[in-house]
Order: sequence, then structure tokens, then C-alpha cells
Amino acid sequence: MKTRDTAVEGRFYPSTRKSIFEQIRQIEQSGKYQVPHIKPARIFGAVLPHAGHVYSGYQTIPFFQLIRNLKLSPQTFVIIHPNHTGHGKPIAISDAEAWSNSIGEVPLDRELGEVMDLPFDPLAHSREHSAEVIVPFIQYYMPSESFSILPVCMMDQSHESALKVSRRICHAVESTGRDVMILASCDFSHFLSPQDGSGRDDHVLEAIQSGKPEKVELAVKKHRASVCGYGPIMTLMEYAARYKHDYQVEILARGHSGEVYPSSEVVHYISMVFYQ
Repeated sequence: MKTRDTAVEGRFYPSTRKSIFEQIRQIEQSGKYQVPHIKPARIFGAVLPHAGHVYSGYQTIPFFQLIRNLKLSPQTFVIIHPNHTGHGKPIAISDAEAWSNSIGEVPLDRELGEVMDLPFDPLAHSREHSAEVIVPFIQYYMPSESFSILPVCMMDQSHESALKVSRRICHAVESTGRDVMILASCDFSHFLSPQDGSGRDDHVLEAIQSGKPEKVELAVKKHRASVCGYGPIMTLMEYAARYKHDYQVEILARGHSGEVYPSSEVVHYISMVFYQ
């Protein structure tokens, strides 16, 4: 079996199953966030951060607690994420059969990926962290469920590419009958003051909540917002609109790295759920 090993375990999150789970439990018990009490007919997916767990776990955990409370167990989590390394193809699916970490191995949905008809490329995924750091949360919150993942790396984050990827996902889902959940991996403004970063992110959030994906790319560029996963967000928006043109978006949690380790320059994290 072709397995992808971890790239950032021991740095972005702890290096043993016990310590990973202990850290998640500590964040759960912190009381620094709330789980929404929505009762959606359908959840299309979520925007989740991809920083070190100690920083962005507070924004990631509410979503997984929400789907656990709703007793949702998707067959496949399609993790659409940016490319920080600059290596590999502009759009690339992981060619591995499984991803491995200290918790265990998670299978990839190769069949779904093949029907999507996008390139498989190990180089784009080999050192990339923005999908890897989300996987332990899925393992923690779905320990008894059978699930797979399909990481899709976007170096090209244009609206054109987001539309292409969303259409390929829709085609694959409709062809295979898979029950999927889209996870758009994204950190918001980087290395700005809390006030400046929050202000720039507000423009991007307004574009997201407008329901018009092309406005997200325009807002990022116009306001020079260093939002590193806006392509995955636009992909999720296009995907949700395919099935419900007036889908809802709710912010689950919002914060920044300075709330963990005080600093004048912080990275912002926002999680959102897209639902009907």
C-alpha cells in the first residue's frame, strides 16, 4: 500500500496518539468557544483553519463537535487545501492509498478521485501541512466510524479553478453516490495586528456571505488580505450552490494566534459551516 507519512507531526501537533488526544481534550475543556445549536437539513461542508492545534484548535473543534452532535458520519471528507510549498501541479489529488499518523492510517477514496479526473500528484502533498493537520480531528471525533479522505491541493486558487474543482467533485459525487463533506482549509490574515487583520478579514467574510464566489477573490486582492485558502472557500461555495442556491453560512468561531501567545503580529483563524 502506498502510504503518505506525516510532514508536520511533532511540530504542528503532538507526536503520539495519547498526546494528540490530550491536547484536543484540553481545548474542549477550555470554555473558550461554543457549539452552535443549529439543526440543518444538510451540511455541505465547512471552512476550517490549518495552523498548529494549540493555536487553531479552538476554531476547528466546534465544527466536529457539531457534526458529532448531529450524528453525521460522511463516507468521505474531501479536504480542499492550499499549496504552501510551491511544489507540484496547480491542482493535485494525493496519489497515496492511505495517510498515516500516530493515531493510525486513514484510507483515501481513490475511486472518487479517479472519477473527478484531476491529476494525482505526490509532490504537491508530500510536505504540505494544510490538509494533514485536520485529519487528527476527524480521527478523534469519529473513532468508531468508517471514513476516508480525499485531499485536493490548490496551488491555482483562481475562481476559474475553484469552479472547475467544484464541478468535478459534484460529478464524482453524483456518479458514485458518495456521502461527502467538503472541508475548505484556510487561515485568514497573516502577521498583522489583531485590528488590521480583523478589518481585512471582514471584507472577505462579507464576500463569502454574499454567496458570490468571485467576490471572494476580488476582496482578497483589493484589500490585500493574506487569506491563504480562498480558492478552497470558493470551491465550497460553488459546491453548496449547486445543491441549494440560497445555502446558509454561519461563523462557528473566530480568533487569532495572539490569544494563545500574545504578539503584536498574529494569524487569524475563522471557522464556518455551510448548510441548508
